[in-house]
Amino acid sequence: MTFTTRLTTPLVALLVALAGAGCKTVVLPSSDDDSGGDTSGAGSTGGSTGEPGVNCGELAANTISVLEANCAKCHGADSAALGSINYITNLDALIKNGKVVPGDPNNSPIWRRLTSTDAPMPPPSETTRPSDGDVSTIERWIGQCAGATGCGDQPWMGREEVINLIRNDLLNTQEISADARPFIRYFSLVHLYNYGWCDDQIEVYRHGLYKLVNSLSQDTKIVQPKAIDKDRLLFRVDLRDYNWDRPVTEIGGNGAVGDSFKDVWELIADNDPYAIEFEGDSAADVKNATQTRVFLLQADAFLNFASQPPLYHDILGIPFTRKELEKQFGIDPLENNIIEEIKTDPDRVARAAFHDSGVSENHRVIERHDFPDNSNRVYWISYDFASNAGDANVFVRPFGNSGVADGLDPNDQPEVFDGFKEAGSEIIFSLPNGMQGYMVVQGNGNRLDEAPIAIVQDKNAEDGIVRNGISCMGCHSSGMIGKEDDLRWEIDQGEGEADFTQDELDAIRALYPAREEMNSLLKLDGDRFNLAVQNAGVPIGGDKEPIVTVFLAFDEDVEIRRAAAELWTTESTLREKLGELSPDLDDLGKAATGVRRDVFTEAYADAICRLKVGVTKACPK
Repeated sequence: MTFTTRLTTPLVALLVALAGAGCKTVVLPSSDDDSGGDTSGAGSTGGSTGEPGVNCGELAANTISVLEANCAKCHGADSAALGSINYITNLDALIKNGKVVPGDPNNSPIWRRLTSTDAPMPPPSETTRPSDGDVSTIERWIGQCAGATGCGDQPWMGREEVINLIRNDLLNTQEISADARPFIRYFSLVHLYNYGWCDDQIEVYRHGLYKLVNSLSQDTKIVQPKAIDKDRLLFRVDLRDYNWDRPVTEIGGNGAVGDSFKDVWELIADNDPYAIEFEGDSAADVKNATQTRVFLLQADAFLNFASQPPLYHDILGIPFTRKELEKQFGIDPLENNIIEEIKTDPDRVARAAFHDSGVSENHRVIERHDFPDNSNRVYWISYDFASNAGDANVFVRPFGNSGVADGLDPNDQPEVFDGFKEAGSEIIFSLPNGMQGYMVVQGNGNRLDEAPIAIVQDKNAEDGIVRNGISCMGCHSSGMIGKEDDLRWEIDQGEGEADFTQDELDAIRALYPAREEMNSLLKLDGDRFNLAVQNAGVPIGGDKEPIVTVFLAFDEDVEIRRAAAELWTTESTLREKLGELSPDLDDLGKAATGVRRDVFTEAYADAICRLKVGVTKACPK
């Protein structure tokens, strides 16, 4: 198996995709550059051509407000004195008719009259006059945003509008019965739209959401979240479609039992630092109907936290030990599979061994088991080693740990074969809907959040660490990765490292199929997974694995416009209120700077309370 993981490289963005036995890095394209490149134009200016740090959508709206307040009386469409300008609040018309020269305030007639000392507009007789800030707003719009194209001028979606959309969907959609409403929940990408991203930039986030919710499902069917608005920014899910309506209990990294929750959504919301309980009449209607305080989650925050431990383990119900997992699946790798394969060769288990896996520093073995009475589900496990010597040399001791060496009854088997001893393993298993789940374990079978870096490494991660869930999803974006066996092939060529007895050779050939057969199994399992991904509405192939793309992008530093969008407020309001928030967010107010994502996350819940956006764990009781 090949893995990818969290990177700290800035977003321009290093993304990870499948590339043979390893992963490669690609660049997230901007809205107008399919070949990749810097996304700062979209991220900082809302998809406009303005200077970095300028929110052209908000600046245009503010410019219209200034012109409406100070000029529309005489130059508006309904004014009595129409004169030569009756379109003062139509910014496109001002440009088209030469009243504004984009990028050049000094040569723009509107600006020259506004700042004139000889014949100013409004005339001196008008008591309502623009402030210095109003004048600065118009200057900035002409100089930095007039004529700019992109998505920064799309209308801002406020939280009340969003909650009303959800309320209308929940209470007025015919397909949602009153009995179904307690199981309905929502995900939002509105903050990316308010941030100024265009639809094609947001699309990968939709794909990431589609794929992850189905990758965290214990149901037998694939169900794509349903968009409820024309811009496809709000998505409805039914907990029952993913078996998320079941009670769930947290299992700690040491196997200790933690808190219990009535369903998986409550577990997620409790562990999501971006979870908000909204207030108000519409929100109250939604909360009453859904019977939950948190009915909406920010989609990319969900992807970030739910794709890695501890949430990843708890949502999928991955137990603390490999043995417990195999018991859940009804799989007994040793007694019912490996030993039986050596004795009678029923083709229920298949192994391959490699000198160079492209992941591990040492030898590696992968092993496939069929699910009992379920031909559409499989269980793969790798064996990784701390060295290539002694009982870690699979090419000399190919029969595996798990007691194959000492578990074969000499009365039943003429030879007691020497087995290898692994230092750790990674597991891939089919979910009931055809997607894949993952687990990392120590040599003793206990679950790990991260694989030991001395044993297996992620070449694309700066720290090299393999993290369960997200790391596996990245490089297994197309399912199992093909890698041809060396052990059986070398033996068949007469090039093996050890002198095996005939019984040992027969056992090796039973456990380690020929390359062609193993390749067929890998393709079969990959095709099943890809069909499930396609059914979820996610394209196969391409440069960007969507869950990893979103994961990496979410970890980028947060500048003020992005912060405002995630805090459900405007940039101008956030600037005004910044002094009331945690000092850790002070850098948001500085030009061309932001704060680290972890700093923003730590301050987020308190900021929501102080901005009176909603209720979080940080709000006073």
